[in-house]
Amino acid sequence: MTLNVEGAEFDYHTENSEKLTKDFLNFVLIDVPFFALQDELLYLMNKRNITRFRIPSYMTVDSKDHIFYFQLRTVEGNDLLRIYRYLGMDLEKKGLNS
Repeated sequence: MTLNVEGAEFDYHTENSEKLTKDFLNFVLIDVPFFALQDELLYLMNKRNITRFRIPSYMTVDSKDHIFYFQLRTVEGNDLLRIYRYLGMDLEKKGLNS
């Protein structure tokens, strides 16, 4: 099943996109490569109109919640394209909801 990300995409081929991939690989314990999860993450953020996603503590190398933050921007002349630019991540204390 292919998810319709409705014109949403990560800010590709930039220093930020490399940092996103690096941070994800360094902190998240998962056998699925990041590129395989991108459409699902974009779909969820776009559908819920949020600019972050949280990885729960049981899926991280340090057993702490991690939130990945993004800035949403549109492209002039194409209102349907939504670009999620990676801003960084914060460590969350155990048990804290996002």
